[in-house]
Amino acid sequence: MATYGSWGGPIKQYLGSQSITAPSGSNVDTTITHEDTAGSDKAMICLVTTNGNCYIETYGSATTGSLPLTSSDELIIRLANDATLGAYGNGGSRTVTVKKYTA
Repeated sequence: MATYGSWGGPIKQYLGSQSITAPSGSNVDTTITHEDTAGSDKAMICLVTTNGNCYIETYGSATTGSLPLTSSDELIIRLANDATLGAYGNGGSRTVTVKKYTA
């Protein structure tokens, strides 16, 4: 049996997606949630993509010092239910898509 560590194993269920509009030159904080993980210790594995340049911060507000993400990048993160994801638009308003899964 394989040991998966903190990621919890293979993807078991797709929970849908959430979109965030990151305004140009400022931050927006969004709570990432899904009713299937509410009230439990299940974490969500999230695939984060964007349509342009932006900065991403998990569990806080994004700044220009946060992780840069471009339209050719894909970011995989693990978040607890009701966690905050910060997005900061760079060079225009950006749409950030968060696809949510459970492991």
